[in-house]
Amino acid sequence: MNIFVERGGITRRQFFKGTGIIAATAVFAGILGKIGIDIFKASDKYIEKRIAGLYTLDERMTIRKSHENPEIIQIYKEFLSPGEVKPLTEKSHHLLHTKYGSEIPELIKELEAHRHHAA
Repeated sequence: MNIFVERGGITRRQFFKGTGIIAATAVFAGILGKIGIDIFKASDKYIEKRIAGLYTLDERMTIRKSHENPEIIQIYKEFLSPGEVKPLTEKSHHLLHTKYGSEIPELIKELEAHRHHAA
């Protein structure tokens, strides 16, 4: 009898098991995708609010430009360019500009040498 002979292909149980796994994976991926989209929307809203807040704070400030700040002007007159306000002196450039990358080890050596001379 051919009833007891196993045929090739997949069984009904295997089919339902496979489709169940695919369906569960699709649902899980959809949920994760929805969460990801919601997070991006929330972060965009936060960034927009943060930008608006910064502009509002900036508009409320009485001194909005560093070269108009009386304290900065005094620092230039007394220390960075004595007797005058001259922003691009060697001293101001050296002390006020940020160092990056390969300049850092040289800056550390310079600061250590200065510390030893001051001591």
